Amino acid sequence: MPRKRPHEPGWRFSRRDLNRCGADGKRLYLTAEDTARHFGVSLHAVLEWCKLGLVPEYHIGGRIYLNREEVLQYWTMFQGRR
Repeated sequence: MPRKRPHEPGWRFSRRDLNRCGADGKRLYLTAEDTARHFGVSLHAVLEWCKLGLVPEYHIGGRIYLNREEVLQYWTMFQGRR
């Protein structure tokens, strides 16, 4: 049985997902700290996005991970409103 993809019913985030790369060859999942650094915002802003449900968050071992492409979609929408 093939492995389910993100956002399919029954899909669960696991440690092996942390090594997945996007189309550009860069890591797809970033910690909240790495996400803040990548987008040039504060860690508080990233955690607030998660709290408000603006971007999906994934948890492993007490750490928060975000999908870089999902954050980019929100970031693009947010930049258009400025």
